[in-house]
Amino acid sequence: MRPGRVRMLSRGTGLRRIALAAVTVTTLGTGANCGGGDNSQDACTAVPGPAPTGVGRTAVLLDVSASTRGAGPAPDWAAEVDAPVAAAVDRGDVVSIGAFDGSASTVTWAVRDRVTAPTSKRSNNQRLEREGTKSCLRGWAREAARMPARTTGTDLLGALGVAGGQTSAAGEARRTVVIATDGLGTVGCTDLSRAPAGGAALIEAAVRDCPTRTGWPTELAGNHLVMLGVGHPAEGQPLPETGHLAWLRQYWRRLCAVAQAASCEVSTAPVTVRAGGTGGGAGQLPADPPVSFRPEVGPPPPEPEGKVWPVPSAALFATDSDEVGQAGIARLGQIRKEIGGDRVTRVEVIGYTDSRGSDRYNQGLSERRAAAVGAALRQLGLPTPVTRGAGETGRICLAEQRPDGTWDEGCLQRNRRVEIVISTESG
Repeated sequence: MRPGRVRMLSRGTGLRRIALAAVTVTTLGTGANCGGGDNSQDACTAVPGPAPTGVGRTAVLLDVSASTRGAGPAPDWAAEVDAPVAAAVDRGDVVSIGAFDGSASTVTWAVRDRVTAPTSKRSNNQRLEREGTKSCLRGWAREAARMPARTTGTDLLGALGVAGGQTSAAGEARRTVVIATDGLGTVGCTDLSRAPAGGAALIEAAVRDCPTRTGWPTELAGNHLVMLGVGHPAEGQPLPETGHLAWLRQYWRRLCAVAQAASCEVSTAPVTVRAGGTGGGAGQLPADPPVSFRPEVGPPPPEPEGKVWPVPSAALFATDSDEVGQAGIARLGQIRKEIGGDRVTRVEVIGYTDSRGSDRYNQGLSERRAAAVGAALRQLGLPTPVTRGAGETGRICLAEQRPDGTWDEGCLQRNRRVEIVISTESG
């Protein structure tokens, strides 16, 4: 009988272990219902520990202004940010998720400085921890998407500044800002409601004037910016046409480059749509001035698809040189590492110069530098890039000369750059 009793005890112990494991997995997966209240005792509010410094940080903000809300179909921002949030968890970033409307002062966080790095030493348990954390963050994203707008308008530059500041504790580690928005700013320097939007002149004016205005998001510098949903407002708003989507993408890419972000990904791809708006009918929300667009005149200017990595020429080349130096090779290697295991389908390299020198010299130098960077990327294992030079066109700082006729070196340096455009299988 003793052997039988031993077997029974072992079986009971095993059942208790299985039950405990089931409870653990269930607790980790309660994030779909968690809201992030500080006094809650559920797994989502059981913070693993104080947010460390010097590790990657990701800040996610969802646009809850009236142009993205209403009683009809509207963008499902929580669904749109799910992939970049999951990627942040896989990197072990500290994550914050919130909502914004018409002022930087009314940005509201559903969760702030959530530590996502697993604490277990076993790989299977680490996987369970990550899945539980992702579930919690999905719940907080849904909470942020339901937040009511507190002010009139859409302050995109304010949101970018707040989000960029939220990642500052990362130090030298990766900093990422994710903004889910229709891209239709109606506040401050990027107010597109004052006149029909469109045309190169409006982009050039924004590039020239916005960095000098109060509220320019200097905190965005060094961040990897991801903008999702651009050009896709809620039902009842003026809908941008195909050319207008291309214009919006170019508009925000240029401003992203001016802000000296580490990379710029501006997506105008179709978004997931909810059957009904969140937060009540449009009449119950603070007003958001409608944004209209100029009628399209011919096809929009060609623009490379994919994620843009603007790299200052000084980080790649010596003065007047078209040979990539060792520091430049290291910088390109860092970009290759950031791309990770994504399947790269296309690489384009575009060289730019400042306006000093003749048009012919600038065009030739920009072409040679683009070709040199393309060759280096090819050696790093990327597909053979398409390279081209743009000379002094596409400047992101237009005031290269001061009123006294002297050159502004900081402005010149921002124009001397190489843009690497990476397209992956997922876009």
